[in-house]
Formats: sequence, C-alpha cells, structure tokens
Amino acid sequence: MNLDSILRRKDSKIHFIGIGGVSMSSLAKLLLDDGHYITGSDMNENENVLKLKSCNIDINVGHSKDNIKNCDLVVYTAAISKDNPELKEAERKGILTVERCELLGAVMKKYKYPINISGTHGKTTTTSMFAGVFVDGNKNPTVSIGGDYNKIGGNLKIGEKEYFICEACEYVESFLKFYPYATVILNIEEDHLDYFRDIEHIKSSFLKFANRTDENGFVILNGEDKNCMDIKDKINRKVYTFGLSEQCDCYAKNIEIENGRPVYDLYISGNYKGKIRLSVYGMHNVLNSLATILCADIFGVEFETAKESLYEFTGAKRRFEYKGKFNNAEIYDDYAHHPTEIKTAIESAKKKEYDNLYVVFQPHTYTRTKAFLDEFAEVLRMGENVIITDIYAAREKNTLGITSKDLSDKIPNAKYIGTLESAEEELRKTVKENDLVVTIGAGDVYKIGESLVRI
Repeated sequence: MNLDSILRRKDSKIHFIGIGGVSMSSLAKLLLDDGHYITGSDMNENENVLKLKSCNIDINVGHSKDNIKNCDLVVYTAAISKDNPELKEAERKGILTVERCELLGAVMKKYKYPINISGTHGKTTTTSMFAGVFVDGNKNPTVSIGGDYNKIGGNLKIGEKEYFICEACEYVESFLKFYPYATVILNIEEDHLDYFRDIEHIKSSFLKFANRTDENGFVILNGEDKNCMDIKDKINRKVYTFGLSEQCDCYAKNIEIENGRPVYDLYISGNYKGKIRLSVYGMHNVLNSLATILCADIFGVEFETAKESLYEFTGAKRRFEYKGKFNNAEIYDDYAHHPTEIKTAIESAKKKEYDNLYVVFQPHTYTRTKAFLDEFAEVLRMGENVIITDIYAAREKNTLGITSKDLSDKIPNAKYIGTLESAEEELRKTVKENDLVVTIGAGDVYKIGESLVRI
C-alpha cells in the first residue's frame, strides 16, 4: 500500500519514531483523531509524550526493534539516524517508511485550503496570528504550530477539513513535500548553511516551494524583502504582496509606537481599512500582521474581526515571552537563533524601561555559530551585559572546533559562562530591581528564566 491508501484506511496502524517532537506529536494526534491506531517511541518522556500517553497512545521510552509490531506505516524525522533499530527493523519487514514532512504533505491533501506559512524568521508567531484570526473569523481551522499558542491550548487545534494552517520549514527542503493552496513567504535569508550552499540555493528552494502552490491558489510575499522580490516574477501563480509601500497589495502607513507597541493605518488595494493596534513588540510584527490580514481578507474574514484578534494577540510561547520577575526584575525569553532574530529580540527589549539589560545567549548548533560568528558578535554588542553559554548541539557533533568562547571574545561587553547553572548563578548575584533579563536561543536556555522566576 502507498501512503495515501494507508491514510484513507481508518484502522491503519502508524508508528512514530521520535513521537515527542513538536510536529510529530501534532501529526500523531491528528491521525488519532482520524481513527488510526497510533504507537510511538522517543528517547525521553517529555511533556508531549505525557500528553500523548494521556490519549491512550502506546509509547515506549527508548528505541528498540521490538517496538515495530504489525505496523502499516513507520514515520521518522530527519534527526533519526539511518541506523536506528526501529527504522532498520521496519525496512527489514518491508513496512513503508516515510519522513515526517512527507506524511505532513499527505495529510494536507485531505483539506480544501492548506495554508503554509514559510520564511527564515517569524513562522511560529505568524502562524499563531493566523490561527487567532481564523478562529475568531469562525473558520474553525485545523492548526499545527511549531510552538505553543495559548488560544488553541498548545501546538495543535483540530478543526474541520476546510482550512489547514501550518508552518512550512525550508530546512533540507522539507516544504517541497507540501501541497499548499495559499503560500506565505515572510522573508528569505541565509540560514541552515549545513544544508544550503548559499543564498541563491535558498532562493531557488523558496521559488520551487511557491510554484508548488495549487494552480487555483495564491502566494503572499513580503514586498520589503529583496530576496522575496527577486523570485516574484518567476512565480507562476497569483502573487499578492504586503509591506510598507503603496506598491504593495496590503500596506501599513503612519506607523507610531505607543507604549513600545506598533499602531498603524492599514490599506488593502489602496483603500483605507482602519487602524491596527498590536500588543506585541517590533516592526517585524507589523509585517507579520500584514501577511495575516491580507490572507484573511482573501478568505473572507471580516476586517473588524481580524483587527480585534490581532489586538488581543500577545504572542506565541518563547517569542519575546514574559516569564515573570526575579528580585523585581522582569524576565523575558525568546527563541531567536539567527542574527536577524536576535537583533529583533534585543530591539524589543530596548523599547522597555529598565535600569540594566542582561542578555543571555545560547548559540544553537556548531554550523550556525561558525557561519554567523561575526554577525552574532555584531548584534550582541547591542546588549549592555551579555552572557554567552555553551553551544546547544541539537543534531550535530563539533567537527568544526568552534566554541562559545570564540564568540564571547569578539564582544567587549560579554562574559563566557559555559553552563546554564553557572549563568543562572551569575544573574542571581547581579540582577537587581528594575533590571531586565532576556534569555535568547533555540535550545534550553529558557530554563534559566523559569528557575529565577520560581525563586
């Protein structure tokens, strides 16, 4: 049987290797809701695993060939080694194996309007914005987000089979397995240089993705992003743009900052629609909100509904997220792990009032640290007191000889403090009332703030 026929059968047994991942756990819950029998394994019993177990999904902690029993399909992620015993056992038994992105693409085809939000930065925040607006617009979408959003109670909302809103990641070109009706490209920059050769390779990948859009659908592009505009004329689907200039289909004018947050006049097709007030920080969120409003307008969501929903939007988890206080100092956390994202996070922090700013940065992967060493140093110099912790390896081994000390040596106002525990101890000794602390990184640096808040 092929993948589509397995998904058409309601009683198919599907096994997930690495079921505790954000996207994998969402897919497992979606397919469980569709009537399939789900099993899985993961190396750790994390929060996602515990939630799935509460749904009576059989999950083994640790990987073993004995976990592969009477499966119709085995799903794995790019992080799973080809030598994984479960993957090898499935192949030995002749069971169909597919990577997560291929399964997600197949699931998408079951919906009338799959909406894919892509880009180097801002996917999770913008997908959360989309979720809020489409939920408030009574579209009852199914939503899969790469982070948690309180309005949908986590990273997944199971709705009807009309709208499917999800993130589309460019890493290893996984989004080329997707089938969008509406494609949103927020921005295109250099990243994931362990896979992509250069920016031209990245742009060509986004172009291929845009051209996978349904022929009756459309593409939404950031009109302020040069790399997006470089591919615009090569896209063979209907294209809409958003930005800050009147040449865009949807644009913002008269932008002001009130209490650190943007307020602007919104225009669609040259017509004034009303004033938008955001409850999140930064010019990047002006652009994210424009992409959201434009797509919602095309799908018939009332402007007043979108306007109110965006005003109520306070962000997704780990996106300049307020964690609490320590010694009457405010603690924030941000998932930023690319120089542009870090710059945005620090700029957001600087819009607030404080006595001293402490930035704690945990670099994410050796290849990214090596590729952007000078760029990381440049943006982190914006911080007043910078603490650099050890690199979060994720899927990598340190074959490049790069360390966090190499980064801290380039920043006059930085200290290299290797472990999270040591960094927390440093903050305990130095942070005072009216100070501001921001932990930054895609690893587990958020634990510092959570520990301080508990104190």
